[in-house]
Parts: sequence; structure tokens; C-alpha cells
Amino acid sequence: MARCADRGLMDTLSLVIPAFNEAERLVSTLEAVADYLVGASIKATVIVVDDGSTDGTADVVFDHMSEASAVDVIAIPRQLGKGAAVRAGVLASDAEVIGFMDADMSTPLEDLPRVLAPLNDGYDISIGSRAMTQSRLLLAQPTYRRVGARIFREIVPFVVGLHGFPDSQCGFKFFRREVAHDLFGATVIERWMFDAEVLRLATHRGYRVAQVPVTWRNHPDSRLRLTLDTYRMIRDLTRIRLRFMVGRYGRPGRVV
Repeated sequence: MARCADRGLMDTLSLVIPAFNEAERLVSTLEAVADYLVGASIKATVIVVDDGSTDGTADVVFDHMSEASAVDVIAIPRQLGKGAAVRAGVLASDAEVIGFMDADMSTPLEDLPRVLAPLNDGYDISIGSRAMTQSRLLLAQPTYRRVGARIFREIVPFVVGLHGFPDSQCGFKFFRREVAHDLFGATVIERWMFDAEVLRLATHRGYRVAQVPVTWRNHPDSRLRLTLDTYRMIRDLTRIRLRFMVGRYGRPGRVV
């Protein structure tokens, strides 16, 4: 299913970047990530997961890599969805802290130390949240997307029982390794609603989750298709609810 560069993963931090048809943007993203990590003296590996791209995304990343590059690539033969791509990257990592970010860098890496800080204070998971009063939205979504997001925030607690997370979908989340492997090893949603499934399972198993304000900039070339993906979101939220109802996620309480 996957093709992975033959490089050992570092034992400190892994950044998973799911990518679908990101050949034009990804090299500049990887250069910006590398520059930031070097400047901040953060030891990390970047794992790019190519979710069945048709534009040569994986080849572009392989061409960009060098022997000294802290970049790994996993190529999924056909598009499965962002959730499947993030899951593949997370489960491939053995770093002490594993997180994921969007290829468009909607949340800048300058927010990384602030989001990682709660993990040093005993939290199991730390997530960026655009809904906190200290968050900064540099470029907001168009009106129809904001209305849809507001409706989504009302639906999620009702359908899947995820309470207390006004922004479950921000693509900037970090986990202790054992927690990441536990959660992503037990989840099944392959598309956009994987965030809600992971957080709902985290609360079910009693993990401590910190919500941290972030800076965020909307990118107008979002891959979200309003009608089709709305249907898929409702379908996947319903699937999460049913799986909890029949006990597919196990009993409440920590596993690791």
C-alpha cells in the first residue's frame, strides 16, 4: 500500500503532512519548514503522505530530498482521504511527539512551540484552536464556509457526543507517541471527520487534551467540495455515533 523512503525516523518530533496534488506548493512548504526547524533548533522529521495524487506529488518530494534530509515519504496508490493519509503518517512514526499540519501552512510553524508546550506540562494531546479569543484569523473563510462551520459546530456534539471543542477541525494537532498510536490505531474514518473521531475517542479514553490559540489564514484553493463532502461528513459522523453505540471503541478509560 505504501512506499516509504529508507530513512530512520528521529526520536523527538515528527510532523506529518498529508498531501493531495500538492506538487506546485509542497517544495516551498518543505523549505519553509526546514528553515523554521533549523532556526528554532528543533530536531524533527517530516513525513509527507501522498494521498493518491495524480500530479507527481511524491516524485517532487523525492527529488527534493537529499541524503541528509529529514524528510520521509509515504505514497498511497489511490486517494483515500485526509484522515487515511494522516493515520498512515502517524502510525509510521516512532518519534516521542507526533503531530500533523496542512500542506498550505494555514497555521504557521511559529505557533509550534506554544502548541507543544502543554505536552511538557502533562497533557497527552495539544491541538490548535481557531475558536479561542486569543486566536488570530489573518484571512477569514468566505461567508458560506463560515455559516457551514457554525452549523457543523452545532451538529458534532449532538451526533457524536464531542463536547467542549468548538474547533475540532484545525489541522494542527500533536500527541505523545503512545497516545497517537493508540488513537489512530483504533480509528476508521478516512476523510475530513477523522479529527472529530480522534478527539471523541480521546475523551472516551480519558486523555488530557489542551486547546491552544493559533494564528490561521484561509487559503482559497481549499479541496473541500461543498455538496459531496457535506454528505460524506454527515455519513461519517453518523458512523462514529453508531460505532460508539455498539461498543466498537471499547470501554471508557485509558489504554496506554
